[in-house]
Amino acid sequence: KQWYQRRVRELLSVYRNVIVPIADVLLPNQFEAEQLSGHNIASEEDGWKVCDWLHSRGKAETVVITSGEIGSSSNEIVSLGSFKRGATRIRVSIPKIPSTFTGSGDVFAAAFLIWSHKLPDDPREVMEKTVNTTYCVLNRTYESFKDTPDPTSFDKELKLIQSKGDLEDPGNAIKAVVVK
Repeated sequence: KQWYQRRVRELLSVYRNVIVPIADVLLPNQFEAEQLSGHNIASEEDGWKVCDWLHSRGKAETVVITSGEIGSSSNEIVSLGSFKRGATRIRVSIPKIPSTFTGSGDVFAAAFLIWSHKLPDDPREVMEKTVNTTYCVLNRTYESFKDTPDPTSFDKELKLIQSKGDLEDPGNAIKAVVVK
């Protein structure tokens, strides 16, 4: 994590001044959104302000803070989706899985791309399907190593092949809510 944070700081001006202005879709996690905007996200309201800030810096019609500890519950993480430059806002509360994973943002981004293509006119359903897809993969991975003392990175490798059915149809156990 320290390497990642140092690298993000080194490249921050490139992200902020070159990539953000030309991106159609931005999918940062909370840390990345805070780094890009220079603003701390301590509440949902802060998250929406950062989404607005990111919209204002370029042409991105869609900004999603993919995951963050936004809000009062320590048992959940939150995803905030701002569509059509903030005209539609969607919040998803996600049960927290008691582990960390490498590649969860990549799964989220891939799922978001797929569901956006399949459901271009339904941002609530895109958020719901994306979060459920990601959660299913992460939860299946967690279940595979949760009883392993001191799991290694090999033990924690994302169970993508085993999640094929969930990738195709993740269900809708976790609900997305339109807030605007």
